[in-house]
Amino acid sequence: MRCDDVAVALSESLDGSTPLPRSAGRHVDRCLRCQAEQAQYRRVMRMMRTLKPQIIEPAPGLLVEILVGIESDAGPRAIRSILERHRVAYVAAATAATAATAAGAIVIAARTRRPASA
Repeated sequence: MRCDDVAVALSESLDGSTPLPRSAGRHVDRCLRCQAEQAQYRRVMRMMRTLKPQIIEPAPGLLVEILVGIESDAGPRAIRSILERHRVAYVAAATAATAATAAGAIVIAARTRRPASA
């Protein structure tokens, strides 16, 4: 195994969801570079476990203040333009989801209609 391959395996195994392959473990036992990388990953994971999630609540009325600031600086057209862009994105996403659903239904229908082999 190469060090680059072991680096990927190390990063995947440290969260505990994927075991480190035996060949990677043997490589780490012999390779100082990979041992150092493993130690670094462990330090990072240890530090991440000490972090506490923080939920930051926006100040009441912040969105209104932002929209008023945009409207006063750029005029009402800017807000309409922003809302229109979001509307276009929603329509595009809905269209893509509908197309994906239709394609999935066609594939499922094609698989279930296969003729019996003679």
